[in-house]
Amino acid sequence: MLDLKTGRFVIDAEKGWELHPFMSRQEFFNSGLFKSEYLKKKDLNLKDDVFIFGPMSINGYEMYMNVIFGGLHDCVEKIRLVSTKLSEIKDINNMPSNWKEIAYETKRINDEFLQKETSMAPSCLDEDKDNSFMVSWGSFRSDFCLRYDIPDVEIVINYDNLTEEDNKRLENMGTKYLW
Repeated sequence: MLDLKTGRFVIDAEKGWELHPFMSRQEFFNSGLFKSEYLKKKDLNLKDDVFIFGPMSINGYEMYMNVIFGGLHDCVEKIRLVSTKLSEIKDINNMPSNWKEIAYETKRINDEFLQKETSMAPSCLDEDKDNSFMVSWGSFRSDFCLRYDIPDVEIVINYDNLTEEDNKRLENMGTKYLW
């Protein structure tokens, strides 16, 4: 579940696996999710900014997930989710003839996942386009782009991780540089 008020993303409620705004590296490293068998541990470096998981079931959907750290407070900044369906298109030198159909099916799965996770009305999601939504803690979107060698079809959750003080500082910086 993705809580639209708090940004809390529950991956597995029974196991207590979740990500949320301002989640520190240490909190992440102490989590059951980080210690799970789904974390790709080959060449794992705790100073890396990207941690790769999957394939794993998230509320009944088979997904790959990247957890990305950064920002002013070096917290979880971004979560990227990709349906395992898209893994059928993985080699640009050997693309299946039905790659567009696979991309559209992946987009449909991603939109269905987002709709269920957020309880949004299905009419809020356009099946042929990117769908972006701003919320108090950041944003989330369902990306869809067929313009590159391998289609970009993913769900992205962005955490702003900005305090009121950060926002004031950024606002003041902007007025200093006005011409």
